[in-house]
Amino acid sequence: MITVSISICTATSKDYYAVNSLVREGHEEHVMEEPAVFKSVESVMPESYFKDLLEDPASHIFIAKNDELVVGFAIISIEHSPSFQSLVRRKYAYIHDFGVRKALQKQGVGGLLFTSCREWAKANAIAFYEHLGMKGISRKMNMNI
Repeated sequence: MITVSISICTATSKDYYAVNSLVREGHEEHVMEEPAVFKSVESVMPESYFKDLLEDPASHIFIAKNDELVVGFAIISIEHSPSFQSLVRRKYAYIHDFGVRKALQKQGVGGLLFTSCREWAKANAIAFYEHLGMKGISRKMNMNI
């Protein structure tokens, strides 16, 4: 087992190439398994998409760093269900993409990223209700597992 010191922080535009490298690492596994569907490319995640996510207040990109090396990432956003009569209208957090450098998998990096995503989603839910003028008097919590 490799000894690592992981910190989780918010991605910046400077982190694009490191995150794209991680996305590419996972993508190459798809290419090997399903070459009729996926093809190998240098830039799996377009830089414009990455920058749009950084600017969107309903989205967030977390990165995991071992010292200064980016070793993991998670992309999460607040989504709304479609307005179909057959669906209950709801707002939810959705993790769009998630990855940890292969050499550091099974060492807790993914768990740290997931915890950060969960806390971000919770903070957004609370901020939404506070924006509507509500104040907390008690809190009920639930998690589907």
